[in-house]
Amino acid sequence: MRTELARPVEGAQTFWNYEPSQPRPRIVLARWRARRTRQKPPVWKPLVPVSGTGRWLMYFLYAPQGQLSTQHRFTLKRLAAEDASVMIVCACPPNHPLLDELKRHCHALYWKGTDGFDFSAYAICLSELAQRAPDSDVLMFNDSVLGPFCALTPFVEQSPWRVAGLSANALEENHLQSFALIARQVDSELLKVIAPVISSEWSYNSSEAVILLQETLLARVASPHVSVGAYWYTDGSRHLDLCLNCPEQMIDAGFPLLKRSLFGKFVGRFQSVASMQALLHRLDHPAVMGFSPRKA
Repeated sequence: MRTELARPVEGAQTFWNYEPSQPRPRIVLARWRARRTRQKPPVWKPLVPVSGTGRWLMYFLYAPQGQLSTQHRFTLKRLAAEDASVMIVCACPPNHPLLDELKRHCHALYWKGTDGFDFSAYAICLSELAQRAPDSDVLMFNDSVLGPFCALTPFVEQSPWRVAGLSANALEENHLQSFALIARQVDSELLKVIAPVISSEWSYNSSEAVILLQETLLARVASPHVSVGAYWYTDGSRHLDLCLNCPEQMIDAGFPLLKRSLFGKFVGRFQSVASMQALLHRLDHPAVMGFSPRKA
């Protein structure tokens, strides 16, 4: 049921239909500057091409040294239990032995160069689905998150929107958080709708440009043409970012993922180290970036 899939979190809205908001003037100027950094797309190739229209989960795995972390292996194990086909887009050295190992964990596998960030992997996924398995539904997520800690497939099955996020917030402007995005009935028409922000013909290679010109613009660009929304949303009045400000409450409300940055660049900033170690233990997740799970 809907209410069971995305349960309430204090200070957040569930099953939020996208509404545009006015970006700050500094964001408009920063976007103008960032547009000048557009570059060629990363090189990529299919190793095991997509086949068969249906439900897909796409995992963008960034492994510039050709190594899987314990986090990656946890995610791959969880994906194997999902009621959906699994696609992996892996950014690693070309022809690396890791790619042969990954073939055992998925139904479709693509290699890409290490530039272009997650949106270049999303572009590969969507263009291949539109061409080889049109009308498929997909949830795409990257390895900036741990999990899943509950099934991802129901979020694809039950999405009332054509383009969606698991979460959304009002930073910069109202937008879907791009670590996990959903697209339904992927076809050439949908690709045209999102082409200004997701394209296999170009990319950006800085996090700032990706945030300004892809993540925070996707909902605005898509909403005049297709339904857009998110399972959880905050307007910033209580929480700026639900995944950083109240991760435990989100997990308890059915949110399937946990931001890795809570154990990295934001360690101790939004949540105490002890509480995050206890959460890892509760979720039965292995050590992350040197932080071992421990009982509360």
